[in-house]
Amino acid sequence: MNMLARTLVCATSVIATAVAWAQIDDEEDFDEAIDSEEVAVEEDESISSDDEESASGTTAGEKAKEKSVKVSLDKPFTLMPLCRLLEGEGEVRRPGAKEWMPIEEGRFYPLGCAYRTIGRDSRMSIQFGEGSEVSVSGSSSFSTFPQKIGDKSRAIALESGAITIKLPRGVGSGMFSVSAPGFTVENLSGDSRYTYRKTGDGDEAVVRCITGAMSIKGRHFDISRMTVANEIRIRTSQDNLFTGLFGISGDVIVKLDQGLVAVQDFETKEFRDEPQFLDWHLSPKTAVRIHRAMPEIGERMSVTVMTFDTNEELQNRCSFSEGRSGVNTGEEGAGVLAKRDQDAAKKAAEAAESISLEEGDEEEEDEDSGDESSSYDEDDSSSDGDDDEDLF
Repeated sequence: MNMLARTLVCATSVIATAVAWAQIDDEEDFDEAIDSEEVAVEEDESISSDDEESASGTTAGEKAKEKSVKVSLDKPFTLMPLCRLLEGEGEVRRPGAKEWMPIEEGRFYPLGCAYRTIGRDSRMSIQFGEGSEVSVSGSSSFSTFPQKIGDKSRAIALESGAITIKLPRGVGSGMFSVSAPGFTVENLSGDSRYTYRKTGDGDEAVVRCITGAMSIKGRHFDISRMTVANEIRIRTSQDNLFTGLFGISGDVIVKLDQGLVAVQDFETKEFRDEPQFLDWHLSPKTAVRIHRAMPEIGERMSVTVMTFDTNEELQNRCSFSEGRSGVNTGEEGAGVLAKRDQDAAKKAAEAAESISLEEGDEEEEDEDSGDESSSYDEDDSSSDGDDDEDLF
């Protein structure tokens, strides 16, 4: 009896174990089926997404490329510039140093360094990031500026020679700038070229936009946009009292400062000072000349802005004192200037005519006085003859 009971218990346990294993197998099969279905769904979704990409003409590789480009444009520059190329002789001057040292190709240098090439056949390229570099050739030089921590922008200063800058077309506004004593080039994108030299009384720079766009700002002038093939020459005196803009290629709009003008509000009848500007089309062989002078009394600079056409004839002129609306001649266009010249010529002719008339009157008076004196002499002589006859 006991044996039978033990046998039944063992059989029951074996059956329960078998049922449990069967359930486990079924669950594993079910999980595997679920996993397989999920994989199939994922495969279907991937296939459908691939179909959508193929239909839209965008592949996964292109998306990855766009993503990488976007990331590179968000951070277009490396922490330190790299000397990517050196042919011939090149040197670097580190921040705070006075002496130049030979530069090494493939080495990184901190911001604040100055770079130069020596010799007509020398070339050097300093890479600021992927697709961003500054190249110099011949006897040329430029310097970089140290940036604050977290500042992603980069800036260089022109020093001498021929300098070419290459930047991505989609680089953000304000990310790269080029400076010289009389102006600053901002919002660069694409390729640009600069030729810079010191003159006896200042400096001269030729700025050319090869691809992309740029803007130029200086004292009393602003060029909001230069595009492909636009080229200008900028001359600045050593004391910054003269700036000359000369068109070389393309048509560039220059916004010229014409000082402050007092404008009355129609409602309040109050006057307020507003800046006034002139938009001048700087085309080839036209020019803008800006003259400045410090007054003997006070600190407000006197400014005269003039524009000239291709025949070097004056077209516009405006003289003003910085920050003072009460000292401003206003726009003196070609018509105003021509009328003023005509009025001056007319006044000069009238003055000359009046002088000639006065001289003629004086001559007539002299002739009249001469006639009177001769008649008096004749009377005197006749009276003397009568007296003689009486005596004899």
